[in-house]
Amino acid sequence: MRFIHTADLHIGAKPDAERPWGPAREDAVRHSLERFADLCNQEEADLLLIAGDLFHFPPTEAMLKEADRQFSRMTRTRVVMIAGNHDYLRPGCAFSRHTFPPNVTLLAGPGLRTVSFPEWGLDVTGFSYDSEILRDNPAEGYQPPRNGLRHFLLLHGGDRDHAPVNSAALQEAGWDYIAMGHIHRPSLNEAGKAAMPGSPEALDRTETGEHGYYQGETDASGLTLAWRRFSRFTYTDLKINVTPEVTQEALESLLRRRLKTDGSEVCRVLLGGRRDPAVHFDREALLRLGPVSDVRDDSVPDYDWEAFAERPEQDLLRRTIRELAPSGPDAEDPLRKKALYYALDALLASESGKQEVLR
Repeated sequence: MRFIHTADLHIGAKPDAERPWGPAREDAVRHSLERFADLCNQEEADLLLIAGDLFHFPPTEAMLKEADRQFSRMTRTRVVMIAGNHDYLRPGCAFSRHTFPPNVTLLAGPGLRTVSFPEWGLDVTGFSYDSEILRDNPAEGYQPPRNGLRHFLLLHGGDRDHAPVNSAALQEAGWDYIAMGHIHRPSLNEAGKAAMPGSPEALDRTETGEHGYYQGETDASGLTLAWRRFSRFTYTDLKINVTPEVTQEALESLLRRRLKTDGSEVCRVLLGGRRDPAVHFDREALLRLGPVSDVRDDSVPDYDWEAFAERPEQDLLRRTIRELAPSGPDAEDPLRKKALYYALDALLASESGKQEVLR
């Protein structure tokens, strides 16, 4: 039996809505279920597991109708899904009263529900949220029956407010596979039987790296599992260590060469290293270069410390360095270093007649 495990599609989400690439990000999320339908047909998957938050909020009838269209396109795939904390089943909502195509089962909890597939010798058990917060885990303490079948658990959660998980206890309960959702980064436990695929598309700039799903297969020898990439967009932290020779134009030129023109990557630019004290990088200009979600400048001025040391003993700059410079156990204290640089910026600007502080 071949299966695909996904979660946290968050259809309806609009990442980076205010940015030029926002519409493309929204479309990538909106079309993710369509792409999974294509994938299930291509891979001839028997089962698609959706471990919660298919939708970014409790869906409308129109959203459910579109989901039905994608589910109906799956030529051989059965679908089992649960509602998570974003698309939870409110009393009387469209999601809770909707009738899905015959190949789709919603385990509509809030207690544990099970659907059986005798042709594969498999039971799939899970529960859905009926509110945004779920501080109890209905699967806690439950042991699947030892009836010769394989038992999969669908579970959305893993933190204090969303179905807290005791991983060791769940593993010992006897599940053959625990298909999880909620955390947007992929993970797999040591035994290889409890997996979190992460969101198939990154939903904000903090969700860096590749995003995808798990593809699995069961046979007489057991379970095999592999993570596959899915995302069309990638958020990347682009770290650049500048030197005193780097100017604004040089930095812009470097970024133009680095940024992908097809829009498949959105970068957060993280500047480090040492810059010329006279150089102030224009953040807004860097943001206008292309798909740049943010610019964080942690570079520091490359001051001539020896020149400061040659100043008179009572010189204000020399005294400031002596009082604020981290030393001993505090030598790497970032806050003290930042305070020192800000103070020197202000004093040097004052000395040169400038009215604004370099930052």
